[in-house]
Amino acid sequence: MAALPVQPENALLDRLSLPGSGGLGYYQENCNINPFIGLRSTSKNLLLVAPLEIDMSLRKTHFIIALVASTFALAAYAGPLSIGGFTQVKTEYQYTDYDEYGYPDPLLYEYPEEYFQPLPYVADFPENRGLIRVTQGLGINDEMEVKYQYSDLDEGNQQELFNLKYSRNLSGSADAHLSSQLTTGAAGFLGKMFEAGGKYDWAGFVLASASYAYYSNETDTSLNDSHSWQLKLRQTLTKTTAFQVRHDWFFASGENADFTSNTLTFWLSQWFPTRTALHLEWREHWDTTGLVSHAPTIEIDQYLSWATLVKVRGRYYYGKPSDPIALESIKGDSFNSYSISGIISHYLFAETNVSLKYRYYTSDQDISMHTYLLAIEHIL
Repeated sequence: MAALPVQPENALLDRLSLPGSGGLGYYQENCNINPFIGLRSTSKNLLLVAPLEIDMSLRKTHFIIALVASTFALAAYAGPLSIGGFTQVKTEYQYTDYDEYGYPDPLLYEYPEEYFQPLPYVADFPENRGLIRVTQGLGINDEMEVKYQYSDLDEGNQQELFNLKYSRNLSGSADAHLSSQLTTGAAGFLGKMFEAGGKYDWAGFVLASASYAYYSNETDTSLNDSHSWQLKLRQTLTKTTAFQVRHDWFFASGENADFTSNTLTFWLSQWFPTRTALHLEWREHWDTTGLVSHAPTIEIDQYLSWATLVKVRGRYYYGKPSDPIALESIKGDSFNSYSISGIISHYLFAETNVSLKYRYYTSDQDISMHTYLLAIEHIL
């Protein structure tokens, strides 16, 4: 059984700015209402193994209690380490409730040979997921970030993720970062990721960024690697309007075949005097398996007060595969999905922010779900 490196496009279920797992190291980004900052959406290939049952066991309850206790412990001891900087502690808990999950068989791909995904597709949306992140300022120009994530997919199938990131301001306009990640899971899954990138800001009018990542994924019976590039250019059109183009390229080398995918994203943002930001996004994806997809998105961000921000986001996804095996595994010759999400973020104090998120997803492939997220951030 050969495990497929994580791919940046979801063949059946797109993520919508929710932290995921599987070795990519993408998390929900901190998004302000500034029109030049928007939500980032990433996704991965979707493979199905077996239906899941909701089971809030005592073991999961203990995990949630341990997550909260660990956050307070980190907050108590991290503060004195900050010299000329800061310490920020963030904790998240996510729960997904599945209404409908009707696929009778797994999806089978021939890359690089016939295999079944060792983890169920809900690696992106585990029933229970917890995250702790500590960001430590090291003087004026340096930051160190440590993340730990635990995903409880179902009984006997858990996944752990460890991430370390170092960032440095090279000048008033440029910065760079290095990160590494380790992911462990079922079937002896071990994922490793190394990433480097940077960005340059021309006086707030033009922002360019680039990053490269290398992935190594292995199971009890296989080992493979992959590479990805991301290039992004953002241009200020007026004082209240910005336009952005992003290209994501992914390549994986297999024993019998290679896989390449491209994703092109266009983003337009407008700020209004009502303290409202409107973000419009269009994403095109194509890859060597013949999958072509389109995903338009609209997002509205609204400040209710200086301390309270509400975000509402809607997305439509259309994908049409040409691979015969993929076509046999879905209803019809294409698939559609709709999702809507809302976030309310409130500052309890100047240093403490609490966010609540709800997301509903439905598709024409007998899958629907509700996802709930609670996040707390505190700066010491």
